[in-house]
Amino acid sequence: MHRTLFLILSLFLSLQFLSAQEVLVSDDINIRNNYSYDLLGEIGDRIVLFRDAGNKYIMETFDEDMSTSLSTSIVFETEKVDIYNVLGLDTTFQIMYGYYTKDSIKVMSRRYDQKAILIDSVNLFTTERKLFKRYQYVHSEDKSKTLLFTRGKKNTMELHWIDNKRHQHLSSQLHELAFVDVGDDFRFLELGNNGQVVSYFDRNNNAYNKKDHQGHFFLFRQNSPNLQYFPIDFDGQLAVDIKMKYNNKNNHIVLAGMYSPNTLNSAEGYFIYNKRINAIRPNDKFQYTEIEKEFIGEIIGTKRRKMDQLNDFIIKDLLLRADGGIILFFEAYKEFSRRSTSRTYSRRDAALYSDRGWVDYYNEDIIIISTHADGSQHWKKVLHKKQFSQDDQAVFSSFYIFKTPSRLRLVYNDDITKNSTISEYLLDPIGKYERRSLLNTEYENLKLRFNDSLQLSSNSLIVPSQQSYTLNLVKITY
Repeated sequence: MHRTLFLILSLFLSLQFLSAQEVLVSDDINIRNNYSYDLLGEIGDRIVLFRDAGNKYIMETFDEDMSTSLSTSIVFETEKVDIYNVLGLDTTFQIMYGYYTKDSIKVMSRRYDQKAILIDSVNLFTTERKLFKRYQYVHSEDKSKTLLFTRGKKNTMELHWIDNKRHQHLSSQLHELAFVDVGDDFRFLELGNNGQVVSYFDRNNNAYNKKDHQGHFFLFRQNSPNLQYFPIDFDGQLAVDIKMKYNNKNNHIVLAGMYSPNTLNSAEGYFIYNKRINAIRPNDKFQYTEIEKEFIGEIIGTKRRKMDQLNDFIIKDLLLRADGGIILFFEAYKEFSRRSTSRTYSRRDAALYSDRGWVDYYNEDIIIISTHADGSQHWKKVLHKKQFSQDDQAVFSSFYIFKTPSRLRLVYNDDITKNSTISEYLLDPIGKYERRSLLNTEYENLKLRFNDSLQLSSNSLIVPSQQSYTLNLVKITY
């Protein structure tokens, strides 16, 4: 049977925020031999979960009360297939995968409904079996298109456009890219709703070659074999961390992050590139904004030694404002190894070090900076939190940005334990915020992975909870 929890409210909150959250918990799901799982959201009137257990693939659905309504295996043409991506659509879900024949790789796509009935199966394309190919993917924001891509030898990039509305392959391209190392310099690839692809490469981002540090945009179009190339100069600055997004509403590409003149371990400020794609020009410049010392003091606190730069911050996310501006989210993040034979410190993605144990993870304060369309600063805030965990790749730490029409909710675990308080910051469009407690997981044996949450609507989300080899899906409704 599913379980129902109710919010434990903090008594100090003002009455205007007093409300109850309904929390529904699914039955236990054994994931002992699973490689991965995909939470697909609501398909029809069911919430769908897809699990990859090696040579077995399982689809499960849950009703509105989070009770299991279906659990069944999905069988492919051969026992061993390579799942590229699983995408939830309105009334179906789609699996793109590949498998080997004697002399080729067949890339396939299947559609299933919420009852696991096969609706459609197509061979998207077939490629020669010369080398092992593992296709990466990106979906357009409206889910109308998917791009499968891989980086090959001789500095090539292979791209395949898929139309998800018609469930068919649109076109393929193979390009040799100049001026970059396709393997080492690749950072991001974004697919617009119009099928346009923007790929970004970062070269010479180190203290020894900072004078030659450049970003490189490559633009690909599904209906044209010609690519466009645009270098962008960092003017001797280093990119401490960076993210990119495609703004479909304004047809802009947005690149933003933190910069430093000398080191990748601390930041002096943030940079932004926010420009209409057809207006990108060679040797464009980034817009740099230094973070004031007074604001740094607010972040690190008055009891710590004075600093004029920010240490250990990464860019967590960037959101696109309706007026063309952006909201930047930075988070204090650091790792320390407890073994002298291992690397002692890293600021990068914890997933890169998933084979290491004996690591302490710290996810702490959040910096939020909101800018206008021209890059000028609108407002900035620091939100304080402290999260500490060990040997878990920090999967229960950090925060989830829950979007509503009137405000943002930043939801997170106060403590990384199975008996934790769940808190949130409520943030309005002009930067005013409130902090409140949502619920308590004491005695419920839940450890919520907010980083892997999926928003269902403006008032509900699904959060995976994982304890050892047991998975639960937790539905929170405001």
